[in-house]
Amino acid sequence: MERKTYFKERYSKEIRNLKISSIYQQRGLVQRIDDLDSSIDALDIRTYLIPANFRRGNISGVESSRKAYKHGKLIILPQPKNLSEALSRENLKPLDMRSQAFSWLRFDEENIFYVGYSWRPVMGRNRTKRVVPFVSLPEGARIFSYAENNSVYRQRNKKTQKMETKRGIKVDDYYDSKRVREEGASVVVEIPSRSEKESKYKFGLLHVPYIPNVPLGKNFNLASILSLEPAIVRTENGEILKGRTPHQDYDIRYTFEESREQSPLIRFSPQDVAAYLGVIKKQLTEEHNMTALTFNPFALPSRHQAEFYKKLCNNVLIFDPTLSSKDKRRKLHLAEKSILLARAIKIFGHTNFAYWDPTRDGIYKDFDWEISS
Repeated sequence: MERKTYFKERYSKEIRNLKISSIYQQRGLVQRIDDLDSSIDALDIRTYLIPANFRRGNISGVESSRKAYKHGKLIILPQPKNLSEALSRENLKPLDMRSQAFSWLRFDEENIFYVGYSWRPVMGRNRTKRVVPFVSLPEGARIFSYAENNSVYRQRNKKTQKMETKRGIKVDDYYDSKRVREEGASVVVEIPSRSEKESKYKFGLLHVPYIPNVPLGKNFNLASILSLEPAIVRTENGEILKGRTPHQDYDIRYTFEESREQSPLIRFSPQDVAAYLGVIKKQLTEEHNMTALTFNPFALPSRHQAEFYKKLCNNVLIFDPTLSSKDKRRKLHLAEKSILLARAIKIFGHTNFAYWDPTRDGIYKDFDWEISS
């Protein structure tokens, strides 16, 4: 399906027509990408980014990248081990956990192969690992930015009871529940598609932190956000509405024949990140509530990261000997982008690259995500 103009990227052929240079080593690669002039420059990577253990056997570059994306190394966030510890550490925020974990990226650039970070819930029966691929963060911010500029919806004003036209991501009102304080809120969101003439995705987010200023010793917000998960939405007749993306329907695990199947996990998509940004905006602008922002589990990208990611999508090619084409060059896969984003966090630092500061970076609505002419 054809992408909307806002999400269009250069094809490989268009990148080859830029002023292209080659690099044959991984050391210094992040800085070379960062130094590109996005309007005229391109970089041809002549070295593998996917670790060797994912390239074993007679498999294609696509298959090895998929395996790396599904099974690649994750940064494990330092977190409370159980509910009691989470409640006792009420000053601990996800931002603190990420900042500490990302500071552990002390390896040389060429030895960093992380594709995302992870944590586990501390309450309830579902302790399934949560995984955030690094590539989902800037792509989620791009979807949110598109919605802020182009997506229109109708919603009733709770004060005037009149229908109003708004721009952005639609977040339905929270359900009134006595369990919201301890389990977080359940919300329903509508996310625009990146493809032309496609309807919006509608799904839920469970365990969203909502209650501010909780009395000492009773703050469940950290425990709630560690249980965050997307959920399908059904009609009154039980029919499933259009969910996150078609990709989620076949997000199958690519396992090695000689290895045992790994435990199930919840992998957050760009749409999930965009949805949570919509929740943050709603809480801040309509309810003067900073809870969702304070306990935000996503390493929201800075403007620097957004510009770097844009170059990964539009100014970089990589040599792939498994291709049948003559020059054997292609655009980066999700795992390769994620690895380079992890390395960029090490090179530029957490605060500069993996932390959104609205004073420094401005609002996402004003970020320039479209191709430079």
